[in-house]
Amino acid sequence: MKETTYSELHNSLKPESVRTIANHAVLEAIGLNGESFDRKRRRQLAVFAISLGFLLISIFAVIDVLEGDMIEIWIEIAIAVILIFGIVGIFVLNADRVVYCIVLNLVGFTLLYNVSIGAGNAASVVGIYIVPLIVFFFLERTEAIISAVLFFCTATIILMYPFLLDTFDYGLKNGLRFNLTLFFITVIAYALESSRFKFSMMLRKSNEELTSHKEKLETALSEIKTLSGMLPICSHCKKIRDDKGYWNQIETYIRDHTGVEFSHSICEDCAKKYYPD
Repeated sequence: MKETTYSELHNSLKPESVRTIANHAVLEAIGLNGESFDRKRRRQLAVFAISLGFLLISIFAVIDVLEGDMIEIWIEIAIAVILIFGIVGIFVLNADRVVYCIVLNLVGFTLLYNVSIGAGNAASVVGIYIVPLIVFFFLERTEAIISAVLFFCTATIILMYPFLLDTFDYGLKNGLRFNLTLFFITVIAYALESSRFKFSMMLRKSNEELTSHKEKLETALSEIKTLSGMLPICSHCKKIRDDKGYWNQIETYIRDHTGVEFSHSICEDCAKKYYPD
């Protein structure tokens, strides 16, 4: 009987069902399925980035206080307020997506303002290189592309055409170097995020298939009936006595308790015995 039921189960499911179900369980255990994992990984990096941001702001604030540069101090205070707003929005209001869009763009354009005034003796231009990386990590694909393009275009105007907005003049050669570097970092950030996005979609599709296989397996297992224990059987006619005390044909009893249907035929020995001619 076991051969029949397992054969039916094998034919109704793909051969790798058991293995894929196990993989699905592992994926669920480590949290690699869909939006919950994306949100978790973004929040983890957000905590790290904000913590590092406060540390850097504190260091720069001390330097600016010693130098008496009030403009940069106010800029650093503004960035700190933006980061605090981000913490509240993410962990209190649970508005992760909206907060990422607002906070990252505000921080990005605050850094561009630093660049436009030549803050830090023109060293502030280095800070804009991290913006494309964090934008493509935190924002959804379309939002990230829009933000990155706007940021790059604004940076290009500030670095290459300072006379348009009356900003700090880095010189044509330096402006071109800074701008090309920003361009390549933006392209690399987009490529990395595209690769992650494709893998995420493949993983999500795989999880959906695994879930489907799991449901099929559970359905098939729920339909399997097995016989166990001792069965009283007549030593002559081979009838089986059921729990109510009735004697049933062996085919009837097995069919009622397992769902297996019999097709009757005749073996060679019985054919010779009962039909000698």
